[in-house]
Amino acid sequence: MADQSSCDSPGRKAAAYWFIDGLPEIVVSLIFIAMGCGHLYLNDAHLHPRWVRATMAAIDVALVVVILVFGRSMDLFLKSRITFPRTGYVRPPCDWREDPDQETVVSLGLTGESRPPNQNVTRFTSSIFAAVVLAQVLAGVIARPIGLAIAMSSAAILLYVLRRHSERPYHWAAVLLLPLVGIAAMRLPMGADDYPWAATLIGGAWLALQGAWRLIGYVRRYPRHAPLGSVRP
Repeated sequence: MADQSSCDSPGRKAAAYWFIDGLPEIVVSLIFIAMGCGHLYLNDAHLHPRWVRATMAAIDVALVVVILVFGRSMDLFLKSRITFPRTGYVRPPCDWREDPDQETVVSLGLTGESRPPNQNVTRFTSSIFAAVVLAQVLAGVIARPIGLAIAMSSAAILLYVLRRHSERPYHWAAVLLLPLVGIAAMRLPMGADDYPWAATLIGGAWLALQGAWRLIGYVRRYPRHAPLGSVRP
C-alpha cells in the first residue's frame, strides 16, 4: 500500500527504517481516532453544556501534547517489545550508553532546525497533522456532505505531495482511499457539527490502516524472535 523510500544516505535510510514496522503511524493515528470518536459521541448524545465542551477541548490539547512530546518514547516502548527482538535488538537505542570516542548519534524527532539531508531526522508527525487539520477545517467550513469528499481529497493530495520525497512516502493508490471513504461517508446521517470530526476520524483510521498493513508485513517477515546468539546489546 506504500512506496519504498528512495534514500541515498545512511541518515535517510535510518529515518526510513523507523517506519518499517508501521508502529509510528499507529501511535499517531490513535490521537485522531480518539478525538473523532469523542466529539462524534458528544454530538450524538446532544451533550452541549459549556463545561463538557471545555473538558473535551482540554483533552484534545492534552492528546496533542502527549503525541508531540512522548510520541517517540511510545514508539520505542512498542518497538522494544514487538519488533526489535525479531531482528536481534532487545534494548531500544535510547538505553545505549554513549561512547565518547564515537560520533554522536542524531536521533529521530521533530525539529525546527535546518538539517543536512544525510541526518536521520523526520517531520512525519507535523505533515500528518497538517493534512488532518486541513481536512477537519474544510469539512467544518463547507458543513455539507460534499465537504467530506472535498476535505478528504485535499488531505490526500497534501499527504502525497508532502511525503512524496520523504523517508515515508505514500503511494497514490494508498491516498486514493481517503477521497473514496469521504464519498462513502456522505451517505451517513450527520449534522453540520459532525463533519469536521468525521474527517478527523477518517484520517486517523486511514493512518492506522497504513501502519497495520506495514506491521502485519513486518511480523510475517520476522515471525519469531531472533535466537539468543544473534541478539545485539
